[in-house]
Amino acid sequence: MKNKYYLIYIICFVVNLSYSQAPLPPSPPKQNAKDLIYGDPQGKDKNQKSGVQVSKVKTSTKVSEDSSQKSAQKFNIAISESTNPNSVYYCKNIEALIQKGDTTAITDAQILSLTKYKIYTNTINPNNLDSLASKVYKLNEAKKYDEAIAVAKEILNQSPNNITGHKELAFAYKKLGNTELANLHFLMMAKIIKSVFKYGEGNRESPYILNNFFEGISIYEAKFGLFPQKTRLILTKEKVLLGGYDSYHIMRFANLTHWFPMLKEGDYKIELN
Repeated sequence: MKNKYYLIYIICFVVNLSYSQAPLPPSPPKQNAKDLIYGDPQGKDKNQKSGVQVSKVKTSTKVSEDSSQKSAQKFNIAISESTNPNSVYYCKNIEALIQKGDTTAITDAQILSLTKYKIYTNTINPNNLDSLASKVYKLNEAKKYDEAIAVAKEILNQSPNNITGHKELAFAYKKLGNTELANLHFLMMAKIIKSVFKYGEGNRESPYILNNFFEGISIYEAKFGLFPQKTRLILTKEKVLLGGYDSYHIMRFANLTHWFPMLKEGDYKIELN
């Protein structure tokens, strides 16, 4: 058991993640990071629906970036590998590995290949995942942990490598005193976030590759210990749909172009030339 806690400590230190405590960015005023992970940084009622706030932007807009981000690698695994039973990237085998919770048996590339495959084959519904993510977040806020676990499992049934699903499960199990399952889902969350960071810098040129919009909020919380103050959707000149997450000018972007066909005019802003 001691080794397990030691492993968690090392991951928190190296990846800078935590579902119970995380360091704050240098610029904002001091706040309780433990409360921020599952609470609103401004003390607002989390039962209020947090809509996507969008605004007009220009190509020349500059946003503060965290220089600690390492250069991301290019993801070059072909989609055909995900349907080849003999490939290490075969989607069904990867899903089975994630369900087992063995983070040592699965690679960053395998985790991201599953996301890419589900996006390519339209086997995930970002609207549905966002709805479930918002619901489970509020249930954990309301201390309805058993209900939160049921909803989080719904997320993982559709999206096994979903950051929000594992993050909220880890929190609920922790509050219920189930340390073993809390650790299992926390470590898987950390592993998935690590894979996202490996292949995306979170800027406009190299946005994160995510299953759905709310995953970006979960990453932001786990990484910075803050709930994003502002979120936005931007359709670029290249027809790439970017989800933006901002708090104290720490901006991160995710490529959510697969969500675009499900949106209606007014849900996003078109980037000005």
